[in-house]
Amino acid sequence: MQPTSPAAEVRVFSHHAGLIDGVPVTAPPFGNIQDVVIGILQQRAQQLGAPTAAVVTDDRYGGAVRLLIHPDGRTESLPEPDAAS
Repeated sequence: MQPTSPAAEVRVFSHHAGLIDGVPVTAPPFGNIQDVVIGILQQRAQQLGAPTAAVVTDDRYGGAVRLLIHPDGRTESLPEPDAAS
């Protein structure tokens, strides 16, 4: 199943802080920002009734990944777009 809305832009700064579409998000003490981000994107997918895509840039590791988050919380990696696109 393909996402029905534009990909969320996620930026992770640390184990406890990040942005989703420019909105700050934080993890609780002893929590992990990864869990918070996936939880928020899962809620978005539930509201849409379809998977939601995200481009996650992680400053901790210096990389980016494309993910598809399903309403049931499953996640899967998406292929990188073609360089020619």
